[in-house]
Amino acid sequence: MKTVQTHPDQTQLALLAAMTASNRFTLVLLVYLAASIIGFYQLAAEQRFWFLIPPVLLLIINFMAALVVRRVMLNNIPLMLFHFALIMLVGLSMLGQMSYLKATLELATNEEFSGHLENVQQGIWHQYGLNNTRFTNLGFVINYHKGVKRDNTLNRIAVTGIDGAQKIMEIGDHVPLVIGHYRFYTSHNKGYAPVFEWKGNQAKQSVTGSIHLPAYPVHEYKQALEWQIPGGQQKIWTQLKIEDDVLPLDRDFQFQLPQQHRLIIRQNDQRFELLPGEELELDSGVLKYQGLSSWMGYKVDYDWTRPWLLATCLIALFNLFLHFLLKFRDS
Repeated sequence: MKTVQTHPDQTQLALLAAMTASNRFTLVLLVYLAASIIGFYQLAAEQRFWFLIPPVLLLIINFMAALVVRRVMLNNIPLMLFHFALIMLVGLSMLGQMSYLKATLELATNEEFSGHLENVQQGIWHQYGLNNTRFTNLGFVINYHKGVKRDNTLNRIAVTGIDGAQKIMEIGDHVPLVIGHYRFYTSHNKGYAPVFEWKGNQAKQSVTGSIHLPAYPVHEYKQALEWQIPGGQQKIWTQLKIEDDVLPLDRDFQFQLPQQHRLIIRQNDQRFELLPGEELELDSGVLKYQGLSSWMGYKVDYDWTRPWLLATCLIALFNLFLHFLLKFRDS
């Protein structure tokens, strides 16, 4: 009988491959992945990616080693494809976290979006693509049921194309404006926006703009704001005093601008009241209250992986269904 000698390095390599393909190693890696996911949300965005790479790569190596060394699932193609789909789901989720964006913005009625976002959260690989996007808030309608229970929101906007043409459309809480992979949804944040005209003593032209008071009706009794006059350091405190019943409790209604209202202005130790169209002379210029408008808050969301995640989930579920179908048929 001829004896075949095994080189020590080959033996060690075989042991390493067997250990890499073992179920015990899979269990250890799953615990490692779970701990990494928990730590993932405790880290800054720029550190997250590198925190998840090791367990994901090790799990992929473990799965491939199990296919080669133990030859698991080679006779069960649906189950093997199901596991490949799970790997794809993890990979896509990681890529989505590295390239996502979540943000908010506020636009007064007839104000145009110019690319500026607020409260931005984004992955380290995200490349901002809204610098050339333009749309205008044309106003909104919000229905409330009896007891001030908010219903649906309809927000008309005018989207400006590359050629300068405008397209009118309606969006809402569940019907977004879609630009590429960016989605703009209306939010529960909305409120009143007093419109002012300011003419400084040294200015040749007046400046018109609005301030956004706290969201209404969630801050019904806090409709006040301190703001800075354009072109100077002077600050004034403004409060909206509503004299209409804009929140009836005994019937359905719509969000509306109060017809009877006034602004209370405090500047230093002085107090003033303004009705629409009235002016206030200050040391550095003249402030004119033109009237009351409204503002709408938007949620902005970006995630290019969603359609791929959906497709991968469908593939995984189909192959899992096929696996059990074949198993029960053969039993």
